[in-house]
Amino acid sequence: MATIIRNKLTIIPNAYSQQDYEKQINDVVGFCSGLEDDKKKHMCFTKISPEPITLENETKEKDDWLLNNWGTRFKALNACWITDCEMIFDTFWNPAIPIFIKIAKKFPNIRFNFKFASKRIGLKAGDINAANGKIIYFKKYNNYSKEAYETAFNLMPHLVMEYTYNSKMGTYEYDTTDFRARLEQDGFYKDSDGSILIACDDKRKPLFDGVDDLPF
Repeated sequence: MATIIRNKLTIIPNAYSQQDYEKQINDVVGFCSGLEDDKKKHMCFTKISPEPITLENETKEKDDWLLNNWGTRFKALNACWITDCEMIFDTFWNPAIPIFIKIAKKFPNIRFNFKFASKRIGLKAGDINAANGKIIYFKKYNNYSKEAYETAFNLMPHLVMEYTYNSKMGTYEYDTTDFRARLEQDGFYKDSDGSILIACDDKRKPLFDGVDDLPF
């Protein structure tokens, strides 16, 4: 099974007015967005870093180019803006670090942050900052380190409920306590068909259907 990496791009405008702030964000959003497979995509690798037409499919040359220019052999998945300046998207196997670098170089007047972490919690996590079109901070965390777990929790906050911090080991451990039971204890409720409902006055307003559909 392919490892899925959650990526998070944060735009940090360097603006002195609301108009400049909005323009800088819109410029980045426009640069990242484009048509891909006849659909509008929020994170369109083929627009940010177009593949040379000379590359042939399923060749080592193409694989090498994709890894060097996208960081992954496949397009971005599940991309969405979670705030006006923060986007999350998924990639197979590796984070899209080369794409982040291209975005940062395109907009040297804007600062950026890029976080990534594997959905196999505790693996392949890191944090990058860019300013003036250059990388100014780049940290890849050791697998199963405290920082790797906390980066994953930042990108997938619902998962923090499944882990407890072991101060003696200096990292996190999977908590085998029943996840659904803990959700109920924290104010969520199940209806008769097993859907989880958010606590409210009439206890009838659904927030999501099942743990797998948490909105993160």
